[in-house]
Amino acid sequence: MRTIFKSSYVKFFILSTMIFNIIDIFVTVRFIRYGNYNENNPFMKFFLNMEGIMPFVFAKSFLICAGCYFLFKYRDKLMAQIGSYLCFCFYWALIVQFYYFLIIK
Repeated sequence: MRTIFKSSYVKFFILSTMIFNIIDIFVTVRFIRYGNYNENNPFMKFFLNMEGIMPFVFAKSFLICAGCYFLFKYRDKLMAQIGSYLCFCFYWALIVQFYYFLIIK
């Protein structure tokens, strides 16, 4: 079977993605829901505009955890390895972008 990353790297990518998701939830609630910024994702904006923050937190957590579960379950498959790496890179870039704009503004 062809692999790109060792299983330990894939586990690191998935765990990091879940940690980045938690950071993303806190930053979104703090600076978008109760701040002066806007949510650009129309799907998540729907949940963010609902009464309270729990629909947003639940939807975001469920979607990311479900995706990470499937990436972990099939971590020996090439597509899951690529997917876990891309999710890690996306969330890393998102967190860097959040802090960049929060420091600049």
